[in-house]
Amino acid sequence: MAAPLGPVNLICIRRTLAYSKRNGFTVGMGAAVADTLFGGIAAFGLSSVMGMVHRVNGWFEIVGGVILILVSINLWTKHPHLADAEDTVRDRLKGAAGAFGLTLMNPMTIVGFIALFVALGLQDMGQSPLNAAAITVGIFLGSSLWWFTLTRGAGYMRGRLSDDHLLKINRVSALIVALCGLWALGKNFF
Repeated sequence: MAAPLGPVNLICIRRTLAYSKRNGFTVGMGAAVADTLFGGIAAFGLSSVMGMVHRVNGWFEIVGGVILILVSINLWTKHPHLADAEDTVRDRLKGAAGAFGLTLMNPMTIVGFIALFVALGLQDMGQSPLNAAAITVGIFLGSSLWWFTLTRGAGYMRGRLSDDHLLKINRVSALIVALCGLWALGKNFF
């Protein structure tokens, strides 16, 4: 569920390039925790969750869309410099919390898990707590592996980029993140 290229993936790549693989991975782990939370909810109780998701989906998408637009403005206005990159624990935790929040603002993630479970014939797994727990742990491990792979790949490129490359990456990321935010807002207002 974490693999499709979306705003959190772009932010993770950008932070890996601007700061470090550790920074990008920590950001990805914030999203992995949110994916695990959604996956666990879906695994332990599909039918009860769907009603709640349908009731709050629009509001979450609107709030998430606004947050994505604010993130895109921040990305657009930043001009990163490789020499100035300060990779602190506080910055990593702040990035992880942001990724966690953005992932939670996308209730389609839980719908995706539910659709995946139904497609795989796992819709009754909530009746066995051990099976649901195993699926939930698997979601965390799989998501963690994705973020590890993504940050390692982006980290490989880090030494080959200049400040101008980072500026271009920020601008392209800002545009894509803004489009995702506008899409979330447009889908709920039009």
